[in-house]
Amino acid sequence: MKIIILGAGQVGGTLAENLVGENNDITLVDTNGDRLRSLQG
Repeated sequence: MKIIILGAGQVGGTLAENLVGENNDITLVDTNGDRLRSLQG
């Protein structure tokens, strides 16, 4: 499934991590590049 999450804070980041584990195609959008880089695997 393709999913877009707006916001990579505590909720958005945790949600993205859980959904990636289920083989979903996740797009995470945030204005803070450091948050996005910290979530890249």
